[in-house]
Amino acid sequence: MRTARFRFPTRWEAGSTGPPASHRLAAAVMVFTLFPTVTPEEPPTLAGDTVTISADQGVRIVVDDVRYAGPLSVVGTSAGLGLTEATTLDRYLEGIAEVPFGWPEEALRAQAVAARTYLAWTLGRGRTSSGRRYGYDICATTQCQVYSGVGVVEGWGGDRWKRAVESTGSEILLHEGEPAQALYSSTSGGRTRSVEDVFPGASPTPYLRAVESPGEDSPFVDWGFELNERDMATLLREAGLLQGALIGVETVTTADGGGAWRVEVIGTDGVTSIGTWELRTALNRAAPSLEGLLPVMRPDVDRPYPQTILSPTFTIESYADFIPPIDGPPRIEKVYTFDGHGWGHLVGMSQFGAEAMARGGAGYAEILAHFYGGLEPVSGTGILPSQVVVGLATERDSLEVGADGPVSISLDGEPIADGVLGTWTFERAGSGVRVVPPVGLGLAPELESLTVVAFGRTPVAIQAWLTASAEVRVLARTSTGLVELTEWEVEDAGPIRWFWGAGFPTAPGSVLIVQARSPDGADEASVAFVAGAE
Repeated sequence: MRTARFRFPTRWEAGSTGPPASHRLAAAVMVFTLFPTVTPEEPPTLAGDTVTISADQGVRIVVDDVRYAGPLSVVGTSAGLGLTEATTLDRYLEGIAEVPFGWPEEALRAQAVAARTYLAWTLGRGRTSSGRRYGYDICATTQCQVYSGVGVVEGWGGDRWKRAVESTGSEILLHEGEPAQALYSSTSGGRTRSVEDVFPGASPTPYLRAVESPGEDSPFVDWGFELNERDMATLLREAGLLQGALIGVETVTTADGGGAWRVEVIGTDGVTSIGTWELRTALNRAAPSLEGLLPVMRPDVDRPYPQTILSPTFTIESYADFIPPIDGPPRIEKVYTFDGHGWGHLVGMSQFGAEAMARGGAGYAEILAHFYGGLEPVSGTGILPSQVVVGLATERDSLEVGADGPVSISLDGEPIADGVLGTWTFERAGSGVRVVPPVGLGLAPELESLTVVAFGRTPVAIQAWLTASAEVRVLARTSTGLVELTEWEVEDAGPIRWFWGAGFPTAPGSVLIVQARSPDGADEASVAFVAGAE
């Protein structure tokens, strides 16, 4: 077993370990046992500017339930903590989670080239202000392109996406010798948009022109909803677009290249004119003011649309609705109808459009040429870097970083822990980072209070108290031999439980064994399963 090395100024002592318990074989009491409230002693902490977390080959670092190969860095700034990952070009592309991996291979290849091209274009522009502050090249959200670590190719269908990345080599799209701005979005609704018709101030670009995109098998081709006059006024007022009382709303549409579609909000105190893309952003932010009314429910499944306004391609009209009398006279109420198409900005490649073309037999080069003005994939050798730094999070007050195996930690370039298990907490400390280690770091793990949990006579789980972070597994010794019930898994110090419900995996007379191990030692606890005990 590897040896953990620690370079902290003082040795951390274990926190409180919970209620005392014997590790010897004992009959289980078949009651539901609750651990008493225990507050572990606060371990000493360190602080600095940058923390780096590195893992051995095959170990995955976990943040917010997303798995990364690392190394990761936690960076302290006056705006809060940032989290970045330094990774290879191919591993970055393999972590892009933009389309279903069950799609045709040619659609996946088209997406791989578009993603690689967008990365090259982004790198060519230089880092954003946030990228300079936190030290990353490209963000991991829809503001750039969605990156979800190594869990993407390690999950279902990930091998197909990995092949799409590998089979397209270093291919990108070039325009006049430079990487193209290969924008893409989910669904066009049948026709993409020219870039200058969506983004304010954008110049016409030959490869970002509106094109047809038929056959999209997407639930977002068409969408719409209605709001009565009262709710419409509330929404527009919350968005800062209504001057006085609401009189009406009108939509002005244009032909391709004629500029953005615009919406005019007419109030008693003035008229507000705004492009539909900007209006989309404003209304999506204001939607919570209607207390759950928006986004509306989808007609095809029992869940709401992902956003209130899905794209810049929509119109707003109104009609008079007759309200039957209940306690008073009948009245006429104005109702506003939103009629929209597509999801996303609709510029460049429609992902569902690419899928439709691939189903129709088109190759990835043909798909890309259709959506990007005839551009064809070429080698990006000499343009693309071998390494990419991805911005995973910014402006956080705290971050919890775990792993499914041992990791090493350094603070401002100085190693402080090597080969350790458990979840580390990083907190904002002015413009720096405060490091809070796992409870019991440096101490051998102990298992206490091992118990079979039952409701009445039915066992449903087992539980124990772990004094220090460790890898833990559950075994059963039965009449036929030793059976592994769970694999080794890293657990933090404190209460640990395994639930089986009605399928409790042992027979009367079996012995349940829990084992814990870490670089600092190991422990084992056992309990006999006695049927019918009260």
